[in-house]
Amino acid sequence: MNLPRPRILRSLLVLSLTACGPQDSTVPASPLLRNNTEQAVTGVAEISASHVKEAFNQYCVVCHSEQLETAGLRLDSVDLTDVSAQPELLEKVIRKLRTGTMPPEGLPAPSPEQRHTMVAWLESSLDEVAAASPNPGRTETLRRLNRTEYQNAIRDLLKLDIDASSLLPPDESGYGFDNVIVGDLTPSLLDRYLSAAQKISRLAIGGAQASVQSDVISVPPDLTQEEHIPGLPIGTRGGVSVSYTFPQNGEYDIQVRLARNRTGDIGGLLNSQPQLMELLIDREIIETFMVVRPNGPDHSEVDKDFKARIPVTAGPHDLGVTFPKISSSLLESERQPLQSHFNEIRHPRLNPAVYQVTVTGPYATEGPGDTPS
Repeated sequence: MNLPRPRILRSLLVLSLTACGPQDSTVPASPLLRNNTEQAVTGVAEISASHVKEAFNQYCVVCHSEQLETAGLRLDSVDLTDVSAQPELLEKVIRKLRTGTMPPEGLPAPSPEQRHTMVAWLESSLDEVAAASPNPGRTETLRRLNRTEYQNAIRDLLKLDIDASSLLPPDESGYGFDNVIVGDLTPSLLDRYLSAAQKISRLAIGGAQASVQSDVISVPPDLTQEEHIPGLPIGTRGGVSVSYTFPQNGEYDIQVRLARNRTGDIGGLLNSQPQLMELLIDREIIETFMVVRPNGPDHSEVDKDFKARIPVTAGPHDLGVTFPKISSSLLESERQPLQSHFNEIRHPRLNPAVYQVTVTGPYATEGPGDTPS
């Protein structure tokens, strides 16, 4: 990529070479090969390619020729009348001349004035070529991943099951597809991606957190929860099962809330028979709670104490909450349509159901632990 250098710097280089002084008109010497006492400060416009080529032959080509080819570099084939042919090579020459690393110590070298003039001429010539044919490179942004692709990429790279919908806004869609190449990256959307990256990176490495964090796992409110939920033990009904990544070794508070109807009462408490609810980690029962119908109309205290603080190691674990299912010989409720979904009027809940599971922690941390990430 060839980009014009700042014109101010170029002008300063030219001005530093421009002055008035006597010139020997009887000696047709190259402006670049005059010694310091005879040097007439010459503008870049007065320097020709032949003058620079003469300096090249004296100070550069002597080592970087077809015969020697020092460091695998040849300068004898460089055509200074067409600097656009090898711009990358000339950029290297400019850097070496400007820093004074070439020619190496002990070999003939141009004076500081000659060196500056050569650099200024080369820069000016390359800038003219770049201005005539601009090549800024790729200007369009890379197509960003949509939420689904981002979530799958995190899973494949870091072994983390994240919920991208809670971290990123919905993607624009067209004709039913949300992976169209419209992926604009606005400043606000970029901020959301950076925020998501910070959370995911802390979760992956188990970085120390400034305070305890809370994550809420919600169950679809219209799910009946009368049958077995995949991921939970056989012989249970309803509840929720998710893969949750605990960031560090430590203790975590897990609280369960039951589903309520529009009046705030817990649904499914139609009889006085208590029902057992189980909290599971990796399909093992960690804590049990008893769902009991209250004596009065106030249901606010039913699930108030459905909370447990448990020690958990860092990394992904299967977190589940469910109810043991009564034997099929003892029906829990009247026969319902197959795969019916809860509706308060048409199909009211006949048994308690899980609404939310909140994980808060860590407390008494013991470090990041050993995780797949």
